[in-house]
This record gives sequence, C-alpha cells and structure tokens, in this order.
Amino acid sequence: MTQAQLMEQLRVIGVSEGMNLLVHSSLKRVGPVDGGADAIIDALLEVLGPDGTLMMSAVSGNVNPTQTVYHVAHTPSTVGALSNVFRKRPGAVRSLQPVHSIVALGPKAEFFTEGHLDANTPWSPDSPYGKIMRNRGFLLFLGTNFEANTCIHAIEIEARVPGLHEEDTTRLQVIDYDGNLREIEYHWHARKKSFYSDLEHMVERAGGLTYGRIGNGVSRFVNAAILRETLLPLFRETPEVGVMRLTDSQYIWE
Repeated sequence: MTQAQLMEQLRVIGVSEGMNLLVHSSLKRVGPVDGGADAIIDALLEVLGPDGTLMMSAVSGNVNPTQTVYHVAHTPSTVGALSNVFRKRPGAVRSLQPVHSIVALGPKAEFFTEGHLDANTPWSPDSPYGKIMRNRGFLLFLGTNFEANTCIHAIEIEARVPGLHEEDTTRLQVIDYDGNLREIEYHWHARKKSFYSDLEHMVERAGGLTYGRIGNGVSRFVNAAILRETLLPLFRETPEVGVMRLTDSQYIWE
C-alpha cells in the first residue's frame, strides 16, 4: 500500500483536517506500507494538516515495581512500533506520566501533554485522555480494537469503579527532557478482566464509531465525546458489563 492510498483510506473512515486525533495501532494487522512507520505518520499528519494534532499512546510497560525509572526521552513505548518512531519525531512532545504517557505533535501538543504527571491519576479529567474526550477529540484504532482503548480507563476513573487498582503504591522516578528528577507514588492495576471490545456496538449505535478497512485490517474511528457520553452511565450503573474485578478490594484511586 502506498502513502497516497493510506491517506485516502484515512479520509474515508473519517479522519479530517484540523482534528485532535489519538491513535492506537497494530502495524501487523495493517500490513506493509511503502516507507514503513514513517510513511504512516506522514500520512496521518498530512490528512490532519497544520491545524491538527496527532497523538499516540506511549504506554511504558517496562516501568514496573522492580524497574522504577522513567526517562521521558529514552524509555521506549511497549504498545507498538509506530509510537516508538513517533516519539522520536522532531517537535513531538511526550507527557511525563511514567506508565501511561502519550506523545503529541501539532499546535495543541503542549495542551494535551502538560500536567499529566500532576493529575490525580493517569486518566483523570485533566489527563490527556480526559482532555481528549472533553475537547473535540477523536480516536483511531488502526488495525486494532477497543481492547486498546485507554480512554475507557478515564471513564472508569470518572465513574469511580472500585477495585481496579491496588491500594499499595510504588515510588517511581521520572526524568524530564531537561534531566530533572521527580518522584510519584503509583497504584498498579489490580487483577481484573475487561470486556471493552464488547462495548463497541453501543458506541456505534450512538453514532460515535465508524468501521473501515485500512490496509489489510479493520480499523475503528471514534468520536471521543460520544464514547464518554455513551459509556459513562454504564460504568456508573453496571460496570461489570465492561470490566470485572478479580479481587475483593473496594479501593478507588482518586
């Protein structure tokens, strides 16, 4: 697939100029693109244009209770090759949250990434994920599905679903772009079972999800505001439809 073909498929699924777009990706499911990861990023930026902001989740699963240091410029993302190429782009900004960072490039990159380390949780309303759902944001699941939907964690936090995080914490060290060191206490996910992909039909029925083929795989394009409006009442009233805790904990990380 050429970059031009990819751009056309992105437009067909709903990506357009000026959007604030968060991308989750599986390059294996998309298949080969001439020029590789850089061509995919170029295609996304070209379709969004100079007024659009491109974001990618850059979760660092390699930060854990036994490896507690996060360096914003050097700690790799563990959620796909595309985000690792993107975080090294000139002008790209990565948030300082040591486990659930995002990378952003565009006129609103600072707005979406700033303050992430100081948010009450990685998914609070003032986190990048909370901001995306409140600031005309969109989500593109490029060859993947709602199992990669980090914004659902933000909905769980807002709905105050209990038992999804451990009450005990680990102290993590965060090194910013200037080499400054900060420390935070971090609550890890508790044992749970999620059913996020089963929620897709609800968002589609509400007019917030479009399916389309990009490359060799099926992709999903989501209006983040409609995602929140649709799923927040569900997680407040019957959270077990989307996630099941596997402990007796009632702890709520706020």
